[in-house]
Amino acid sequence: MAPPPPMPPMHMPPMHMPPMQKPPMAPMVMSFGAATSGVPFLFSSWKPATPAAFFFACALTMAAAAALEVALRALPHLERRLARGGRRLAHRNLLRAAHTVATTGLSYALMLLAMSFNVYIFAAVILGFGLGALFAGHLHEPPKTRPPRLAEMDSANPPTCEQLSVLRVSGMTCAACVV
Repeated sequence: MAPPPPMPPMHMPPMHMPPMQKPPMAPMVMSFGAATSGVPFLFSSWKPATPAAFFFACALTMAAAAALEVALRALPHLERRLARGGRRLAHRNLLRAAHTVATTGLSYALMLLAMSFNVYIFAAVILGFGLGALFAGHLHEPPKTRPPRLAEMDSANPPTCEQLSVLRVSGMTCAACVV
């Protein structure tokens, strides 16, 4: 069988397309500024009109950052409560998912606010995280155990050697410690 004959060249007229309409872009500011009015908060339609409204928005931003810090530091406590059980697995996972959605969404919103390159907004985000750590920084500390006080000691339940570690002397043992 012989190969098919070559095709003649195709001549198509050029297609005329209208130019694409691009939406106007906001100018990209890549240096820190200190404006207090007309600065968008996350969306171009959220612009506080007065300096007082701007500083109120900064205070809300600071509160959001503090709340995020507290929520992130409280996660181990939430996990311990959920691990104790008492709720169905689906309910526990729903609570975990809600915590994840809330903290992730708030994290990204605060990141976008910090990237506005406004000194006041940036400071509000940073100070908010600092306030959150101030109020909830202790949540990462392990629970402290203290030795029992003399008034709390009961002769029926004597304290263990670990509880009396304050009285421990190198090379000496008490009668309760000797097996």
